Amino acid sequence: MKRSPLLTLFLTIFIDLLGFGIVIPILPVFSKELAIQSGISWDADILTGVVAASYSLMQFVFAPIWGSVSDHRGRRPIILGSVLVTSLGYFILGFSSSFWMLLLARVISGMGSANISAAQAYIADITPPHERAKRMGMIGAAFGLGFVFGPPIGGWLAKAGGMHYIGITTGVLCLFNFALAWFTLPESLTDRTRDRKPWYQSFQAIGTSLKHPLIGALFLINFIFIVAFSMMQTNASLLWKEEFGLNNAQSGNLFGFIGVCSAVIQGLLIGRFTRWMGAPKLLMLGIVLLTIGITGIPFPPEPWFYLLTALCLLFIALGNGMIMPSVNALISLNTDPQSQGKTLGALQSTGALARGIGPLVAGFLYSVDFHFPYTGAALLLILSLVLAWRLSRSGLGNAPVQGTGS
Repeated sequence: MKRSPLLTLFLTIFIDLLGFGIVIPILPVFSKELAIQSGISWDADILTGVVAASYSLMQFVFAPIWGSVSDHRGRRPIILGSVLVTSLGYFILGFSSSFWMLLLARVISGMGSANISAAQAYIADITPPHERAKRMGMIGAAFGLGFVFGPPIGGWLAKAGGMHYIGITTGVLCLFNFALAWFTLPESLTDRTRDRKPWYQSFQAIGTSLKHPLIGALFLINFIFIVAFSMMQTNASLLWKEEFGLNNAQSGNLFGFIGVCSAVIQGLLIGRFTRWMGAPKLLMLGIVLLTIGITGIPFPPEPWFYLLTALCLLFIALGNGMIMPSVNALISLNTDPQSQGKTLGALQSTGALARGIGPLVAGFLYSVDFHFPYTGAALLLILSLVLAWRLSRSGLGNAPVQGTGS
């Protein structure tokens, strides 16, 4: 197997998610400032959640479309076109001077960034089943590395030139991403493996997936996990600024710490963990660690803030690094080759819906008490742990794990 397409795809995903990482720690604070300046009667914390939700809700709509169209037209044109759309959204973000312009920018970026399903399907196209868990972790590693470099860069850019510098920089990165993929990323589909069903049937994949005993359970576990994780992610920088006095650069460094840990886990260790424990057990352990980490985020006493927060973030990175590849691999191994893009697109779509719901719930809970988004997320994760345990006990999750060792 040629390694060059995989390396190019990794770099493409990394550059895409680097832009995402640059924006993440700055956007909640910027959104709240514009919401207050706009004079809208809604609570500014809730409007901050609306901005985060708009990005994810667009991913909910477009992830199954991009995945399905990639099954028919090919992975390459979807990846290329969506990167250009994302670039446009970031350039608009850089010139946003009102809440509504910011909202438009995130809607456009959400449409473009829904291309991860096509990237996952590309990996499935060129990867044998027994290596799929490890290589699905590549997307998580790219996400982690985006968090390593993105948030600190975002904090520096915000200090140097505010959101204007951030938007232009991320837009230019996406254009470089487009050029890289254009010249070095070949098409992975052949005529034999193309799905001839029309793209508008893509949303049927969600209903079809939910009817499958194993895949439906994994979709639900993934949905609950992402709602809980996004409740922490979209409020952390506000929490650290308003309750602990951190600036943008310091918040960016904390997000960068998550990225370092996630990159190591998903890029280097996830294959060994899967062979050692099996995906179902790895999934449950990840949920436990994530629950512990999220629960502790708003509670550290000020003298011990950095030490205890770093420990919580380590648990969050470990949990996230175990959950994502386990779910992706189990679903991919139970999906036929002609429907990889459609099914993984449906997974990304429901995950995007979860990332839309999480910030809305977190914004409301944060406006009541800053502890509530984190304790609420912990309760949701306990529910997902029960579901994962029942899945493992039923035996449904064991067959794909045995297949990974063949």
